[in-house]
Amino acid sequence: MRFSLRMAVGVLAAASMVAGCTRGEEEAATKVSPAAPAAVTPVAGVQAPAEAEAEAGDEILMVWAEAEPEEGPPPLKVQLKADISGGSGERKIKWDFGDSSPASTEVNPMHVYEKTGTFRASVEVSDGTGDSDSDYVDITVGSE
Repeated sequence: MRFSLRMAVGVLAAASMVAGCTRGEEEAATKVSPAAPAAVTPVAGVQAPAEAEAEAGDEILMVWAEAEPEEGPPPLKVQLKADISGGSGERKIKWDFGDSSPASTEVNPMHVYEKTGTFRASVEVSDGTGDSDSDYVDITVGSE
């Protein structure tokens, strides 16, 4: 399950309502006069559900790094994958393989690790609004 803007607003709304009430206020809030019209009091920092819904592309930019396989003997051919969600505008991506080889701007590059050791393959993604996220996966190259 991924965390979304809608879930964040819901959690904030619930937390602010619970944190902002004392026991006496909770009891008073549950007693509504049938003749009185229901009033909506805005809570600071919380938007109404219609306003809080995120437009497509307005979600927080997130990336997850994956590798297959994550370990094996040299030379180890690894398929890397950047699972990207959210963000707005053009995305830029950069993979650093952790073995001093040149970086890649492909979303899902293939890389061959020639030497033994543990290497951290990291991916960084940025979007057109300047948001960015990064993740990594450790690759273990050893004799078997």
